[in-house]
Amino acid sequence: MEEVLEYASMIRPCHGESLSGDAVVVRPLEDGIFVAIVDVLGHGAEANQLTHVVDDYLSRYGSRDVALVMRNLHQHLKGSRGAAAGLCAIDSASGRVEYVGIGNTAIRRLGKTETRLVSQDGVLGQNMRTPLLQTFRLGPGEVIVLYTDGVSDRFSLGDYPSALHHSVQEVARNIVQRFGKDHDDAACIAVRYKS
Repeated sequence: MEEVLEYASMIRPCHGESLSGDAVVVRPLEDGIFVAIVDVLGHGAEANQLTHVVDDYLSRYGSRDVALVMRNLHQHLKGSRGAAAGLCAIDSASGRVEYVGIGNTAIRRLGKTETRLVSQDGVLGQNMRTPLLQTFRLGPGEVIVLYTDGVSDRFSLGDYPSALHHSVQEVARNIVQRFGKDHDDAACIAVRYKS
């Protein structure tokens, strides 16, 4: 699995804060990986406390059934300040990506074609519609990036064409550094499919 799917992430707190309310979770699956990007409402230490709750939950229960995981996470966060999240499962054999998103997170494929899947409105722990499962298939060498709304959504592969050649560490770091907003926490995880 490690040879087929490479991943790396970058999280940067809001200007003036030392802790972030954004989080990234990766959990190995039997036939791929589970990946989550999380944006807890607010900033700083209080928001950061809830990222640990989410991280612990998803590290234990993240699975291929991302819609079920999202529904259960919503219940788990009832009574909290709330969060946005994008969850995906990536199959290492086929390159199939299954995604659900609630709130202000995004997932994009960078490759021969650019694809951006839609996250539904809502706040986990407060109000959420039935998660909408979306899928696409990665081709060899293509990269997906998941990021929070602390990253400007107005960039394309044309703004960063070397994303297809940089390491996943460089891609995640560069997206946060180049397109991150100073007044918000920013997080990105990049995954390359090498099969």
